[in-house]
Amino acid sequence: MVGYAKRRMPGERPSKDQRRFLEALRDLGPRDNAQTAAVRKSTKRACQVRGWAEWRCLDVSPGMRAWHLTIIGRNVLNYSGQRRG
Repeated sequence: MVGYAKRRMPGERPSKDQRRFLEALRDLGPRDNAQTAAVRKSTKRACQVRGWAEWRCLDVSPGMRAWHLTIIGRNVLNYSGQRRG
């Protein structure tokens, strides 16, 4: 009998820079690219590749794009904040 793979939390934890970026998205929400201008492009790209954040249009302004925290990104923030005992 074939078993299904069990879903696990991602084994990879965000770096300090990635964590700050994800926390900013969580706290401020998607507004515009100005809030993330100081964050390095490689940090944003690494979060996007891992599925923690995505670059998409704002709901209020279809032509304006911003970074959004994904559900996976929220889970990573919650999970990496807890200590394993």
